[in-house]
Amino acid sequence: MITIVNDFLNLSNFQQAWLKVKENNGCAGVDAETIDDFAQNQDFNLVQLREAVANSTYCPHPYKQVKIPKEGGKWRELRIPTVRERIVQQALLNVLAPLVEPHFSPCSFAYRPNLSYIQAVEKVADWRDLGYRWVLDADIVQYFDNIDHQILLVQLRQYIDHPGILCLIKAWISSGILSEQGLKLPKKGIPQGSVISPLLANIYLDKFDHTIANSDIKLVRYADDFLILARTQERIRQAYSEVVDLLDSLKLNINRDKTQITDFEHGFCFLGHGFLENAIFPVDKPKKKQGDRKTQRVGEYLSTGKKKVQTQKSYNQKKKKYLSN
Repeated sequence: MITIVNDFLNLSNFQQAWLKVKENNGCAGVDAETIDDFAQNQDFNLVQLREAVANSTYCPHPYKQVKIPKEGGKWRELRIPTVRERIVQQALLNVLAPLVEPHFSPCSFAYRPNLSYIQAVEKVADWRDLGYRWVLDADIVQYFDNIDHQILLVQLRQYIDHPGILCLIKAWISSGILSEQGLKLPKKGIPQGSVISPLLANIYLDKFDHTIANSDIKLVRYADDFLILARTQERIRQAYSEVVDLLDSLKLNINRDKTQITDFEHGFCFLGHGFLENAIFPVDKPKKKQGDRKTQRVGEYLSTGKKKVQTQKSYNQKKKKYLSN
């Protein structure tokens, strides 16, 4: 663990982190310091920032809240860290990610090196071809906003036993949010827009991933979107209850409005791709959040045993074209 701390506080690590933050650009945080402002005296600023972290005098700023319009007239809230916060978070990410990455389940595809939604789509096809043709298509309610801080910190202690680093992460996830309404202190959730949040999000669901992966059902997860695959209708119905219980243990809820039981014969969408029988075709290009997003809900299995496909233009047109061939 001493090596990890030394690697984190190494000045060259902070320099690499700065280059990554500079490459990603982004707007200023609550202190109004821009990338260009920091760059004007970057060598001095990096030494000063590194020393502040090493001497425990570094204190995170509140996040600046911005709203981005979504489809349907809704808004997505992002929390923007300062440039200096982004550098420190990136410096920790540089050393923490290689430590935890080997422990992640292969069923998780978001925010990971050399993986994308394409590999997730291909894995769904692999399980389909092996006879897993019943599907629970699920979504977690406001995943980032509902992550429990205490549960997350317990999970982090599996990889980190240095109190200084744990306190730093705790400060980041509990930092205030500055908006037009003033300063708000979050009791749960991790900030969307934070450099380190995607890694924390994967750590939080790692136990969920491994529990399902070690059973007789299969999981393909991309952030808060996931599919459970089973060989029979009865097993997928049982899986639904198991998933609800596992998420409940993490103080998370399944989004029942976006969750369905279906099969490949009646079709569904996942990560911008339509799945129908043995065909896969793009429906909508997944949109980027802190990763790629998302799917359209196209079918559901009713409790009566009947199946229906909802009217969605893009999916239905391509489904019709496929069936006519």
